[in-house]
Amino acid sequence: MGRQAYRLAQAAVFLLISGSVASAVANQRKDPEQSEVSLVSNQIDARDDSAVGEMVVVMETMAEETVEEPAFWSEKDWNDEECYLLARIAMAEAENQDAETKKLVIKTVLNRVSSEKFPDNIHDVIFEKTGRTYQFSCIGNGRWDAVEPDETCWDVMEMVRLERQDNDSEGALYFEACRNEDNWHSRNLDFLYQSGDIRFYR
Repeated sequence: MGRQAYRLAQAAVFLLISGSVASAVANQRKDPEQSEVSLVSNQIDARDDSAVGEMVVVMETMAEETVEEPAFWSEKDWNDEECYLLARIAMAEAENQDAETKKLVIKTVLNRVSSEKFPDNIHDVIFEKTGRTYQFSCIGNGRWDAVEPDETCWDVMEMVRLERQDNDSEGALYFEACRNEDNWHSRNLDFLYQSGDIRFYR
């Protein structure tokens, strides 16, 4: 590079720096508060990265500690009668089904308790009537009066009571025995899944 070209380059750099300084001074005169913010920002940027990293870790830890697991059916503080009703509905509706299906029957009742479309307690959900028809067929056809919960039903009820959150019912609100696929449930509801011989809907 020739001497003249070198001097021209020096002059260009000087003008660039001078322009930046002049702009900064002008901004400070126009908005002193903004200048103070910029100064604080520069001071923060100059800090040790490890200190910033520690701050981020602390904030993430605090966020994790404040996140609560989803509530599941109003804390499930059921009294003895409600526990009995849940175990009995599992027996009446799913006596010949496996434990998983019995559990889903219980959860369907509880999903209704949580839904605005149904009563807000276990007893009234189980014994709810639409006109002259009970919501659960076992109440209307006499089967409810003919059964008592067995050990499996009690175990399943307790299993549901101890769960922290619902991971498998998918919000089911209805179920039926798989006798006829073309019926009111299939025509009017969203089919979710089948467990054992029972279909679940929402």
